[in-house]
Amino acid sequence: MAKKVHAAPGRPGPAAGKTGRRARVIIAASTAVVALTVVTATANSAVAQGGTAGSDAPKRIGTAPRVPAGATATGATASGTTLHLSVNLAPRDPQSLADFVTAVSTPGNSLYHHYLAKGQFASVFGPTQATIAEVSQALKTAGLTPGKVSSDGLSIPVTATVAKASHAFDTGFRNIRLKDGTTDYLNTSAPALPRYVAASVTGIVGLSNFNAITSHHSAVRSASKPSSAAGRSSHAVAPHAYSPGLCADFTDSGYIDGTDYYSPGKLAGAYKMTSSATAGAGQTVAVFELENVDAASIAAYQSCVGTNTSVSNVFVDTTSGAGAPPTDGSVGVESALDIEDLIGLVPGASIIDYQGPDATSASDQNVIDVYHRMVTDDKAQVISTSWGECEGVESSATANAENTIFAEAAAQGQSVVAASGDSGSSDCYRVTNSTAKAVDDPASQPYVTGVGGTTMTTSGSTTTQKTWNNTTDSTGGTGSTGGGTSSRWAPVVYQGGIAATTKRAVPDVSALADPYTGYPIYFQDSSYSANPVPGFIGGTSGAAPTWAAAIVQANAGTACQANGQVGFLNNALYKAARSSYPTNFWDVTSGNNSVYATGFTAAAGYDQVTGLGSPKETGLTSSLCAAKGTAATGASTFHPLSSPKRLLDTRNGTGWGLSSIPSTKPLVAGGTAPVKVEGVGGIPSSGVTGVVLNLTVTGTTGAGSVTAWADGTSKPSTSNLNWTGASQTIAASATVKVAGDGVVDLYTNSATHLIADVQGYYTSDTTGSNYTALTPARLLDTRSKVGIPTNTKISNAVISLKVRGHGGVPTGATSVVLNLTATQTVGGGYLEAYPEGATRPTASNVNWSATGTTIPNLVVVPIASDGNVSLYVHGTSHVIADVSGYFSTSGSAFDTVTPLRLLDTRKTTPLGSGKTLALQISGADAIPTGVKAVVLTVTVTGTTGSGYLTAWADGASRPTASNLNWVKGKTISNQVIVPVGSNGKVDFYTNSTTNVLADVAGYIG
Repeated sequence: MAKKVHAAPGRPGPAAGKTGRRARVIIAASTAVVALTVVTATANSAVAQGGTAGSDAPKRIGTAPRVPAGATATGATASGTTLHLSVNLAPRDPQSLADFVTAVSTPGNSLYHHYLAKGQFASVFGPTQATIAEVSQALKTAGLTPGKVSSDGLSIPVTATVAKASHAFDTGFRNIRLKDGTTDYLNTSAPALPRYVAASVTGIVGLSNFNAITSHHSAVRSASKPSSAAGRSSHAVAPHAYSPGLCADFTDSGYIDGTDYYSPGKLAGAYKMTSSATAGAGQTVAVFELENVDAASIAAYQSCVGTNTSVSNVFVDTTSGAGAPPTDGSVGVESALDIEDLIGLVPGASIIDYQGPDATSASDQNVIDVYHRMVTDDKAQVISTSWGECEGVESSATANAENTIFAEAAAQGQSVVAASGDSGSSDCYRVTNSTAKAVDDPASQPYVTGVGGTTMTTSGSTTTQKTWNNTTDSTGGTGSTGGGTSSRWAPVVYQGGIAATTKRAVPDVSALADPYTGYPIYFQDSSYSANPVPGFIGGTSGAAPTWAAAIVQANAGTACQANGQVGFLNNALYKAARSSYPTNFWDVTSGNNSVYATGFTAAAGYDQVTGLGSPKETGLTSSLCAAKGTAATGASTFHPLSSPKRLLDTRNGTGWGLSSIPSTKPLVAGGTAPVKVEGVGGIPSSGVTGVVLNLTVTGTTGAGSVTAWADGTSKPSTSNLNWTGASQTIAASATVKVAGDGVVDLYTNSATHLIADVQGYYTSDTTGSNYTALTPARLLDTRSKVGIPTNTKISNAVISLKVRGHGGVPTGATSVVLNLTATQTVGGGYLEAYPEGATRPTASNVNWSATGTTIPNLVVVPIASDGNVSLYVHGTSHVIADVSGYFSTSGSAFDTVTPLRLLDTRKTTPLGSGKTLALQISGADAIPTGVKAVVLTVTVTGTTGSGYLTAWADGASRPTASNLNWVKGKTISNQVIVPVGSNGKVDFYTNSTTNVLADVAGYIG
């Protein structure tokens, strides 16, 4: 049957008139002018720019906007112009809020899916009443009249004239004329507040009325027969039984379901979603809109698909009927797509349309107000937005305000999805004419799931997907999925090992977006008919509500009903990809998002085009609604591995990347590597409280450090491994608490490859070994014939070291704890420790990169039946081995603690040469009195010469063994297990002046 197309709509490129007027008029602007300053967003972004010392001195907050590209300044803004502002406050403890979101999103954490109750945010994380009062008083003192603080305490509204705002915030205002002759205003300086309150303010929104927000849908292709337009109204009042295949308006259009468009039933089938009249029952989903909704179009769609879904409206900063009517084929199309897509996929759910002023006149303040209302109302479990603006033109004040609002949503268990944009890799192009790589906000926000777009086609039983890019196919359109790297937000933990980018990568996922294979909708076009007409549409505006529907269906399923709603989606999404990628996601591996410039190319696994891919709802629901689990705790016994097992090696993809698609990219600066411990390498799948890892960095790019901690908990201000330059290979042992999800996190502040080898693990039972601390004793020193009948350096040879019966190690010991030191090295090399007679492992314990290196590392080695361990030297070096304890059936159990820095002499005075420092252990970090030993990572930095450090129990004699050795100028870390004196203290001695840091990981006894 021939396809029948009404002549009115043309190719579905960018929708005419869908953007606000300000966005439209800047499209032709010169690329020589930058639109707005791009600022790295932080929780507290106040930056001093002048003023004098003292609490009342003014402090600038953020930066001033620049004149938009192609615009010209036309003079000062009229002093009587009314401004509607919000002074946005930081949470009382931003890090605690971030940690809480992580905890409620991590299976096995005691807080998993224990979200904040409605209205609870203010009392738990909102600014204190004292802070609110202090900021309000500062505003009053400046001559302003602050309004009532928002219910969550995050925003203080202020209405003021330009004259009053100029005086209060120490900034001027100027008008700017855009290319079409319209006029906006901007503040000329970053706003200033007294220093004593500036740190509590993340930004002031509303000082400018420039806004470039836009919806992300294509133009509509009509599906109407010309002869059928007149009779549409009777159809809208005659609903029939639920029909996910749609009605004759579409089925008789000449277009083919699965080829030219996707009906709700066909779309649900492709993504393994449920297709029924009750799908999503008991759930509520909210949509963000900046235009009027056409109720008649929604009713026509419900009639066509046979549904009776509840759709309600909440008006924010506007009223019902205000704004442009949704009758011109442009206004109302976005809301029709969002709502009708949800009706088709989750007809059993309730939909709330949160509507702000028209996009043509909406300010950043209006945008913030709508999002804020959606979150503080806390009526919807899922929030979907198909609107956004280029990150590069959004002010830092607006971005910061959004970030806190979306963090609040995550703390309450609300999932937020956002379209990633339709301009490919150049998201700013339609606003500034810039072809530079840029991404869309809020899709790039850390607490939002960014949704990209695909082209999908079904032929028989086979459905295929590729990147949506109408620029590179035969359609001649200009739309493509948005994606790239944020210019604002730091790398996020959940993308570690999957998106190897220096900042947050976008999108996270994708779904159908191509208008030529897109979504059937009803919409109003009065130039064609007085009644709603059928059509087809695309854009990432369709992909976002499709993912929202997938989450709604998951929340309504039995697993989420038992284990709690999904909440913040991204942690669960990326965990699902690591554990079982092919089961949970439909990988999109072809195409690119090059539209206005060369963009990114789809590939196997994650990419900055389609993210992780599209949902396979059946498998994904099990991961998103995972059982709560329980973290093992309490006194623990040790289980050594007969040979170290490699859990992570970023060089070859071991434990790095997706479950089926490893990555070989290094860990980026500021990046985190989640490492699965339980169920890997012979480690049990549950009951593990801690793990002993040998961490190695190689191919370093500069000085840096690694921090290890339990996944789903707060990253501590500690370190486990430190290095001082590029091209180094260096290792250190770390005992790390294991989270309830069986994962530990490894963070680095400098780009490097990272390796993690497990030496053994602790479990919360009595089946393993206990530890006995010894006074450190030297068992081997090749420099002076200790433990070996030679004093020459060892080159590519094995040393047989007798352990049992030496240094206090009894015959019943099963494993020994040695501090190994390589010194006077020649070239690069490494040491390996293993039970004598066993196969030499592929994992190393001590590494060095250059001649003249002195470097230690703590190792735990099983003892062979002959009482010996073997030390293999690859390269040339002297070797020292000091024993500090052993594991056996006797001794004491181990307890993990939250990593904490107990000592940092950089804040006081360096430890002088020949001096001893006593450190209190008992009573710190919940460590009880009477403990026998403590597990510490000790670091020396700011070394003034070659030297060594020895640790021992306070009150005992200083041993002749050492724990750390170094040469001048190096920063060296090593794990030590130190006996604790009866007074609860340990002692540190150094023979060379240096700063000393000590971080605790656990205790014995």
